[in-house]
Amino acid sequence: MDKNILLYFFSGTGNTIWVSRQFAEEMKKYGVETKLIPLPALPPENIGDSTAIAIAFPVYAQSAPPFISDWIGSLHETKKGTPVVMISTLAGFSGLVKGPFYHMLRKKGYNPIAVREFIMPPNYFHKYGESRNSQIRELAKLAIADFAKDISEGKAKWPWRPSFLGILQFIMKKIFRHGGCGWLGKGFTADKAKCTKCGLCIKLCPVGNISFAGNGCPSWAGKCEQCLRCITYCPADAISNRRMRLVAYPGYKCQGIAPKELL
Repeated sequence: MDKNILLYFFSGTGNTIWVSRQFAEEMKKYGVETKLIPLPALPPENIGDSTAIAIAFPVYAQSAPPFISDWIGSLHETKKGTPVVMISTLAGFSGLVKGPFYHMLRKKGYNPIAVREFIMPPNYFHKYGESRNSQIRELAKLAIADFAKDISEGKAKWPWRPSFLGILQFIMKKIFRHGGCGWLGKGFTADKAKCTKCGLCIKLCPVGNISFAGNGCPSWAGKCEQCLRCITYCPADAISNRRMRLVAYPGYKCQGIAPKELL
């Protein structure tokens, strides 16, 4: 295994940065230094021969958030066969992560060597108590340790999947971005009486979907990706979404993760 990893991560409510940190700690045991880089970020250039890339993200609608898919698609082509590790966090099942990204990376000259999905506490339709969440994280720790060990020993794999799954991923991304999430995103509002106009929600939005309106409060456009950072980390609890009653957002955040750590 290479001696350095550039781990590009995106985390909405904290699960993915928690997993990324655990992964970095485990890889250090095998002499591999891992640098965590929050997304969005510019794609890496001039990657050294002893450096691998890792990409970590939460699963939305059976795949990566659309802007993450776009970022992976923007990676520069290479002839070095740079190794790539992919990590995803989820509460249940993902069907469109492994295959499509495998083919996308191979076409660009990268070597997808390992992929793993880690079950973490749910943060959308329902939530558990902290006792159950703690149990889930402990199981994730064990799985992350096994994954790091497999990578260091060259046993980790990225299972091949049919390339036609990329078509399904493309369709899901279009539905996600231009359908439900655009509609849900426009349902966000900030309570004028509570909002302190601190601008944290604007800073946290990964796609620049939030801006100050004429009344000085945040306003949401139609390109929301449902990362839930804004409603989760608002210090004044001023944000709500009249349309999200359909999905019953539970207000979960990974314990111990501060908003500045996501940026």
